[in-house]
Amino acid sequence: MWGYTATGLVDEQIELRDEAERITSAGQPAHDVLSRLQDERRLTAAWQAARTSAARAALDSARSRTDIAVEEFRRTSPAGLDTTPLKNRAGELNKALDTLSERRTAIDDRTIGGDDAFAYFTDTVADATELITATTRTDDGSAAHAVAATVSLVHLTEMLSREDATLTGALPSGRVDDAARARFGQYLAVQRAVGAHLSTGDLPTSQAAAYARLTDSARWTSLASIEDAVAGNRGTQLPKSAAAWPEAADTVVDGLQKLNSDSLAHVAGTGTEQADDLVLGLVLGSLGTLAGLAIAAIPAWRVRRSVIDRLARLHEKTEDLAGTRLPELLSRLERGERVDTAEFLPHGPRAADELGRLEAAIEQMARVAVETVAHQSLGREGTEKVFAQLIRRTQILIHRLISLLDDLERKHEDSDLLKDIFKVDHLATRVRRHSENLVILGGSPPTRRMTAPVSITDVMRSAVAETEQYTRVKVKNLAPGRQVSLAGRAVADVTHLLAELIENGTSFSPPDTQVFVSATKVARGLALHVEDHGLGMPEEHRARANHLLAHPPKLDMMTLGEDPRLGHFVVARLAERHRIKVELRESVYGGTMAIVLVPTALLEEHDSPVLQQLKTAASAVERSSFAPPAVEPATFPSTAGEPGAFEPAAAETAPAGMAGGATGTPQPQPQSPLRIDQHGYPEYGGAGLLPPTSAHSAAQSPMPTPWSPPQEHPDPEAGQSLAAAYEESGAAGDERAPDQPRTLTTPRILPQRTKGASLAQQLRKEAAQAQAEERDDEEETGGLSPGESARTMMAIQQGMKRARITETDKSAGADGQADSYDRGAN
Repeated sequence: MWGYTATGLVDEQIELRDEAERITSAGQPAHDVLSRLQDERRLTAAWQAARTSAARAALDSARSRTDIAVEEFRRTSPAGLDTTPLKNRAGELNKALDTLSERRTAIDDRTIGGDDAFAYFTDTVADATELITATTRTDDGSAAHAVAATVSLVHLTEMLSREDATLTGALPSGRVDDAARARFGQYLAVQRAVGAHLSTGDLPTSQAAAYARLTDSARWTSLASIEDAVAGNRGTQLPKSAAAWPEAADTVVDGLQKLNSDSLAHVAGTGTEQADDLVLGLVLGSLGTLAGLAIAAIPAWRVRRSVIDRLARLHEKTEDLAGTRLPELLSRLERGERVDTAEFLPHGPRAADELGRLEAAIEQMARVAVETVAHQSLGREGTEKVFAQLIRRTQILIHRLISLLDDLERKHEDSDLLKDIFKVDHLATRVRRHSENLVILGGSPPTRRMTAPVSITDVMRSAVAETEQYTRVKVKNLAPGRQVSLAGRAVADVTHLLAELIENGTSFSPPDTQVFVSATKVARGLALHVEDHGLGMPEEHRARANHLLAHPPKLDMMTLGEDPRLGHFVVARLAERHRIKVELRESVYGGTMAIVLVPTALLEEHDSPVLQQLKTAASAVERSSFAPPAVEPATFPSTAGEPGAFEPAAAETAPAGMAGGATGTPQPQPQSPLRIDQHGYPEYGGAGLLPPTSAHSAAQSPMPTPWSPPQEHPDPEAGQSLAAAYEESGAAGDERAPDQPRTLTTPRILPQRTKGASLAQQLRKEAAQAQAEERDDEEETGGLSPGESARTMMAIQQGMKRARITETDKSAGADGQADSYDRGAN
């Protein structure tokens, strides 16, 4: 029995001595490395925030101290690493320390920022903390409480050191961003939770007294007040009291680091003393004492193991709550997810003793923290909903305003008034788009919806109309062929998306350049291009913008950067809704080209109804060209000496059966004016080409025939027929008396006019060249621009009005020449 007891005591003495050796050779050097890394982390943040010579000198000194501590750790730690777990922990710390030089070089070269440097030092300190925790594990009941209290004090010091590094980096600018404040708040919560449950009675006597003096000091009180001020502030500006942080933090953190080191040394010394006492007990103990110890050893060991295991489980549960569950809850709430707070709270049976009550208190504290965070998240969500409702009400008023402006545009014909109404309408349209931006930024879909498909050309033009500098934008239509339309569900969003890209193009390019918008059919859908001729974007900014367009994040000013591009965020949200790909590239002109790939699922193709109508109308005009003319051509003066000058035939040369016409004179078959090669001849508008008739024939003139649209393919033989008709009519017109009164009648097809129709002979050639250039531009762009279409329709309407007026030949000729001159000048 005595031999068994003696053997156990010897084993325990050896184990205690081994534990003391582990703390002395590995734990304490690891703590020295931890302390030096904490100092270097803080001084690195200070140097990165304010690159002064003093900050650099302090950082270099801290690095030297860290190198000495690392060298000492690597020299002494192998003697205390006698188990596989300890070797693994030490290996992880050494692996992190191997990259210390590279990280320092990157910090000096400014290739990594403050957040990356902070993360590296924090991870390395965490590895050192885990090694310290592993080296201080003990089966000795009397030392276990002191070890647990010491490890908790190490964790408290680390949280306070993280606060110190975070605030030190923000002090030079006097501002702290939301992400840094959130981290500061997390570190503060963990630090105070650990401090609240730290049992100072378990610390060695001298260290417990030193901790009490430190927490009762003015520096500790000042530090706590600054922590509360920073955590409770809602803005980015640091409180004025933060200026006292460095002095107070240095004193408190240095004091805690010394307490940790002294406590570890005391634990190691206690283990050594206990080992020596065991040796002395073996020598001086009596058989009775040994028997008593043998009887009490087993239950005491069991109780000790039970308490230690429960403390270890409670410690692990608290670490899991503070280091894993609460950060995960915050991350999920930031992403807008619905979470069940119960799954983040610890569960399980609890004992009724002191440890059970301690566990219940920790769970209650965690429950309050989780519910507070969830409540704040719901409050933010409610605020976003109220904001979205206010924006939608504003949109309703904007839609009503646009409808009212549309009614005013239809009711009024005053050009000046319409011009002002159009300006207000354009501003209202832009206000509507910007209000939709607010809705999208709030996470809600836009309110505009369409059901019928819209041609892609109309979508591009609508997007241009919603921009401020729309006059600088040139739309290139699709090549002639089958019409490509956009599904109604995507019309509003694609129009908005294009408007944002076009707005960027006009805003970031010189005012004397144009922005081109075009569409091209590709294998996977339709590619829309928005290209400006500006200065372009730096490669880094363009890569960041393309990443945002491809992976739109939740709206966060920290995510968007210091110079946020809200337009890119809106484009990304709209593109994500319809699986549209948007990418920015460098233009060959040095500007930026935005490529929008609309998938095939959003497109519809069908035959162009306008093309079919034009072909049908052209066929009808071609068939009607063989019928005799119903009216007489008007007489026009010939320019002396001008080749190709002509005068239409007189009334006496009209074929038999026509009103006011003479019999026996042959007339050429009229060709469709839309099929005539009019190169070199002016086009006349209004009543300039209405043929004269007698009063009797004017009264019996037939009703005007409907207007036929132009054919797409002009007949090359039409020009020859027209030339013959002009020559015959001119010859007949020379024989007529110039003063014979004439009246006007309505022709079957109204004549057309062009700009410069009444120009002098010397300017005719320039007008013809300009007209040819306009036709070339139309062929390149695939159709008329919106302005040209409007002018064409206006000319047709005014020509039809004038065609209904009957005047004498003299007044008709004078008025027609004046009107032609005015229109040519305009």
